[in-house]
Amino acid sequence: MSDTLNQLRRQWTTPCPTLTAIREHYFPHIRTDRHLRDEIRAGRIKLKLTKLHGSARAKPVVYLHDLAAYLDAQAQQAA
Repeated sequence: MSDTLNQLRRQWTTPCPTLTAIREHYFPHIRTDRHLRDEIRAGRIKLKLTKLHGSARAKPVVYLHDLAAYLDAQAQQAA
């Protein structure tokens, strides 16, 4: 298990924070969830979104292991 994932597990109380929570914490320059979803769909932000159930009203979430993989990839790319 990566150090990043361990740190995220200590930081978040859930294994799958909402897209809104992720946006507010890691992407404060992006003002809306819709814009962040568009960036993810376009492949400019390589993050995986999931819905916990098939309802159209289900909020998108990001699993911590996917967030850790994204953050590690960003750090490696910056190095």
